[in-house]
Amino acid sequence: MEQARKLLIKRRNVEYVLQYSNVTPFMWHKGKYRCFFCSEAIKDPAVLREHSATAHQFENLELMVYDRTKNNRNKDAAVKIDVTNIACRLCPQAINSLEQLIHHLIIAHDAEYDMSVPNCLLPFKLDKDQPTCPTCNMKFVFFEYLLRHANKHHLSHQYICDVCGTSFQGENHLKMHYRYYHREGGYTCEYCGITLATLSKKILHEKNVHLVNLSTCPHCPETFKSPYLKKLHLANVHGVEELKIKCPYCPKVYPQESIMSRHMRRVHLREKNVECEVCGDKFFGPYDVKLHMVKHDGEKKFVCTVCGKRFSKKGNLNSHYVVHTGQKLYSCTLCNKSFSHQANLRMHTKTRHENCELQNNALVEDIDDTEMVQMEIIQDELDVKDITEEYIIS
Repeated sequence: MEQARKLLIKRRNVEYVLQYSNVTPFMWHKGKYRCFFCSEAIKDPAVLREHSATAHQFENLELMVYDRTKNNRNKDAAVKIDVTNIACRLCPQAINSLEQLIHHLIIAHDAEYDMSVPNCLLPFKLDKDQPTCPTCNMKFVFFEYLLRHANKHHLSHQYICDVCGTSFQGENHLKMHYRYYHREGGYTCEYCGITLATLSKKILHEKNVHLVNLSTCPHCPETFKSPYLKKLHLANVHGVEELKIKCPYCPKVYPQESIMSRHMRRVHLREKNVECEVCGDKFFGPYDVKLHMVKHDGEKKFVCTVCGKRFSKKGNLNSHYVVHTGQKLYSCTLCNKSFSHQANLRMHTKTRHENCELQNNALVEDIDDTEMVQMEIIQDELDVKDITEEYIIS
C-alpha cells in the first residue's frame, strides 16, 4: 500500500510541474525522442518543444501522467523533462533550475508538491548537437550517454542490492537486476549446450563465444559488443562525422569529452598514478593494476571445456575458444591470410609486411592501449607452441 501511495504522490507532483511551468515532458525509445502525449518520434528537440506546446496545449495532464506511469517498468522511473529556458507560467519570476522551480511553486503559489517522494522528474537540456545535464552542466554528444549519466548520478537511489551493493531508483529495477545477475538457475547455452549459473553469464557467453546478437557495421562485416564501439568504428574507419570530439594529439575521435580526455592521459601523456602493492610498478588506473595482478596471483580458474587449458581471465578464455570454433573473420589485405583475432592480424601485418612502413605505422597506432594489455596477457598464458600453431593454421 505504501508503494501505491507514493505512486499517487509522484503523479500529482508531475502534474503540478507540467501544469504550472513550460517544461517539456518527453520519452526516449529506440534511440529517438518521442512526444510524451502522442509518442510521435521527433529528432530535433526544438521541434519537439514547439510540437508539445502547440499540438498538446489542452491535454488532460492527469490522464496522460497516469497512462505513462501505469506500466510496471515506469512506476519507479522518473518522468523525463526538457528544462531548456525553464519558466513559471503563473508569474514572470526568473527560474534557473527544476529545483528552484519546485521551491518557487510551493512558496509563491501554494502548490501541494510533496518533497518527501524523490525521483518524480529527471531534467535535461536538450540540444540537437550537444544535450546537457542541467544539474552539473556536463555536455554530451549523444543523449543515451547523458541519460545514463543522469540516472547514475542525479537520482536518489533507495533500493540497494544486498549481493553486490548496486543501488537503484525503484524496486522493479532492483528485481530485474537480481534476476539477471544473481538468480542462479542453470541456464543452458543454445549453441554448445554448456550450463551457465546466471542469465547474464549465459547471454555474455553467447555474445563472446558464439557472436550472438552483436551489432553489425552497415559498411563492412565488422561486429561490435556495444553501441559505443560501433560508433567509434564508424568514425575512425568509415569517416562518419557522428563523433565530434577529436583528440588534439592523434586523429581519433570520441563521443564524450571525458572519454577523449581519458584516452589522451592514458595514451599520450602516459599518466601512471596507481601503484602495484606487490612489486611497485605503476599503472594508469585500478583496472590496469587488476590485469597486472594476474602475474602475481597465478590463479587460473577459467577452464576451456574443449581442451582443458586454464586461464586467469574469462576474456582470455573467450579469445582462446575461437581457435576451436574455427571462425576467422579478419583477413590480411596484403596476403589474404585469415585470423581469428584482430590483434593477431595486426601483429601479422607488423611482422610479415614490415616493408609497408606507412601501413604498419597506421595499424600500430590504431592498436588501443587496453588491447595491448589484453594481447600481453593472452601471450603470457599461451605457450610458444600455441602461438606458432595459430599462424601455421592461418
